[in-house]
Amino acid sequence: MRLLAARHPAPLLLAGVWFGLWWLSLFTALGQPTPAASRLFRYESRSQQFVVFGAQLGTALGAPAQSLVESNYVQLEPTLLVLTCERVKVELLKELKLSDGWAGQIQITMLGDRPPAAVVVVESQWFSNGWRYRMVLPGQMERPRLVRALTRALLLELANRHNRSQRLAEIPLWLEEGLATHLLAVHGDTLVAENRTSSSVTQGMVADLFREAHQRLQGREPTSFADVTMAQPGQLNAEQWEVFRRTSQLLVAELLLLPEGRAGLREMLRILPGYLNSQLAFLRAFERSFPTMLEAEKWWAAVWFNFTARDRHLRLSLDASLRQLEEILTTPIAVQRGPNTVPGRKELPLRELIANTDYPQHQPAVAQASLQLQLLQVSAPGELARLISDYRQSLITYLKRRTDYSASSTSKSADAKLAVKDALRQLDLLDVIRGDFQRISPAPAAAPAAAE
Repeated sequence: MRLLAARHPAPLLLAGVWFGLWWLSLFTALGQPTPAASRLFRYESRSQQFVVFGAQLGTALGAPAQSLVESNYVQLEPTLLVLTCERVKVELLKELKLSDGWAGQIQITMLGDRPPAAVVVVESQWFSNGWRYRMVLPGQMERPRLVRALTRALLLELANRHNRSQRLAEIPLWLEEGLATHLLAVHGDTLVAENRTSSSVTQGMVADLFREAHQRLQGREPTSFADVTMAQPGQLNAEQWEVFRRTSQLLVAELLLLPEGRAGLREMLRILPGYLNSQLAFLRAFERSFPTMLEAEKWWAAVWFNFTARDRHLRLSLDASLRQLEEILTTPIAVQRGPNTVPGRKELPLRELIANTDYPQHQPAVAQASLQLQLLQVSAPGELARLISDYRQSLITYLKRRTDYSASSTSKSADAKLAVKDALRQLDLLDVIRGDFQRISPAPAAAPAAAE
């Protein structure tokens, strides 16, 4: 941290006057003594982008003592807060693959006597040389709210860095919340600097980034892309907010995985000041991936299904695996019902295809089912993988017996009949076991009704 520095004396003087007037009006409105009487100190981060004004511990406006900090909250001691600001910025820039060329300073006032749940507003002000940002924080906060507030300020600075229109860019809620939750999931508690006693244990990087997301989203009806990207804070109750947080985390993580995902997010931030509707800015920035909103909706629907159908180890749930297994074992085939009729398509259980059609007719379907079972076995839960393997092995054995003449049979026709009989008996046995799994499989949880 540094003491007062002046790289651009004239603009900083103007900003200083602005901040001083705001600071006095703030204390007057809150009924607090003036900064001088409160012995507030100025702390500057290493990059000089963040300036924190705060009182020392134990004073009226200082952060509460560690023993008074609520559970799951962190003590916002000014010297540690500037470290947290820099950490969040460094990791955010890494995710977006951006260099640190900040243009707008972010000033933070820490008032230890403010309620921990007080709303944090990031205010912006335009000057002739660019934008300045300010916010007021309480003496203790929950990590997600703190990281989200800092992420919002940083995204505003990035979006308005070259904005000379004097109309502030609006950061969509899903983007700031998604990136903040993603950073916390990747870096854990280490993202927020804090005082810890000798008995405290620091949680490092979270091994399962989507553990909580799976718990929140599995079994729910999909949230449309339009609903996610247009959500506003006042529209969500506590339960809906937690679902939205994890939905936004998933959306941001999947966008980052796209070949041009990071470039798309950078471009979206760059062009945001020119759009009143952030969805239009998104489509413009990601036009190569999503030419239309319909394409974005289709992509998001596939993302949602693939995510919610799998457990937190990226395996399909038991219910989803059983549904896919049933689809594999019920295969469409071309069936000709008479010598002069046009072949039609009919879906029959694989067992019936083998029993009631000639080998050339059902051989492709059996071979395809064998391949699909191999793919399903990899992503199915462990308790079902053995059954899938047995299904696959029975089909492979059947195909091999139909192509290899058996010396134990008196003719190839007799061997074919024996192969069909054995395959059907094996499939019947496996169907009984599958029925047991279907009876114990939990039904998908219904999405809770929205609050009135």
